[in-house]
Amino acid sequence: MKKKKNLSFDIIVAATDGDKEAIKKSLDFYDGYISKLSLRKMYDDYGNVYMVVDSELKGRIQTAVMNMILNFEIIVV
Repeated sequence: MKKKKNLSFDIIVAATDGDKEAIKKSLDFYDGYISKLSLRKMYDDYGNVYMVVDSELKGRIQTAVMNMILNFEIIVV
């Protein structure tokens, strides 16, 4: 499946108006980037290092993105 490079303007406008489905599409679009930002080093009993997604941090980032979307103003001239 080919991934789109940008969100459509219609989805952005709907998300800023509070449309739950548009907000979900926006979060899904940025899910990979948010997961990358949420990576943390974890060590096992033998000292091996693993990179894992910190689910609490990911949830906090998603909440912040939702708040930014809802507070975003689009002015069309």
